[in-house]
Amino acid sequence: MIIQHAILHILDTNTGSLIASQGEMNVDNVGVHEYIEKLVNKIYKGDIKTGNLLPDSYLDKMIKQSDFPEVTTQMATKLFDTIAASESIPAGDLLSFQATIDEGPIFGLIKLNFGARYAHAVEYEDDQMVNNLVLNQSILPAATQTVDEAILVNVDDGSYQLLEKKQLIDGHRVPYFSENFLEIKPEVSAKENIQVIKRTIKNIAEKYDEPEHEVLAATQEVIYNSLAETGSISTDVIAEKVFGDNITAKQEYQEKLTEKSLPTEVSVVNSEKYEKKYQTQKFKLDSGIEISIPVHVYQDLSKVEFVNNADGTITLMIKDIASILNKFNV
Repeated sequence: MIIQHAILHILDTNTGSLIASQGEMNVDNVGVHEYIEKLVNKIYKGDIKTGNLLPDSYLDKMIKQSDFPEVTTQMATKLFDTIAASESIPAGDLLSFQATIDEGPIFGLIKLNFGARYAHAVEYEDDQMVNNLVLNQSILPAATQTVDEAILVNVDDGSYQLLEKKQLIDGHRVPYFSENFLEIKPEVSAKENIQVIKRTIKNIAEKYDEPEHEVLAATQEVIYNSLAETGSISTDVIAEKVFGDNITAKQEYQEKLTEKSLPTEVSVVNSEKYEKKYQTQKFKLDSGIEISIPVHVYQDLSKVEFVNNADGTITLMIKDIASILNKFNV
């Protein structure tokens, strides 16, 4: 990644201070370049939403202006006014930059939320040097930490990738970063689509007296296999795998997803991230026992079997064990 411009504006709503930088950062500074590049990599690997800027929309017009310090100051002012309206939105800095990556030129905005950290301070008391602890409320996140709010825009075609968290404004949790600040409407994220599928499966399973642990395990297995094979999720395959011959349940499930405008093929950005997440089935028993089973083992009855007993309880049988390793960590 080649960074052409970068600037940092301070949005300290804790003190009511907007401190807009008049000049850009030195992008030749190795530390600055490395920090921004690591943040960008974290964004691309996150639960991103995608979309395309509409011509003459707010963000489209802003990124086309040539005066980088001035346009980012205007955007910082708007974001400061937006987050100042809510006590739940953390204060932070707005990092803006222009860079070139393999896919072309990008315009980036990253909100760096403040964190509290203790540091040492050398002070003098009655002519004695005393090393004290001080609490700094304005520490920026490390490059390895998760980014909560950010957008990366491909300048050539207006496509973007967005990260955001809903925050409480006027009693409602809203996606303030996209809706109030950037004035864009991204597509629904893969995470949100999977949550819709999961909730729908649970509701239908409960209605038709299907064991929840079985239908959710089957759903997870389909999602994992679909991502590995196609990089997307087929809701039709989930219906067949989970509800089988129960035509009524299958039909109702598909109708619910249609009502929620969920497509039959759900595209997933960063499918590798979800493959890794869903490669293991995890169960928690009422006894407090927790168990993790690899997806490829779960359906192998020679290895694992759930047995429904006549008294309504379930027996979990783990078979063909050659060795046991106790993972006691110090």
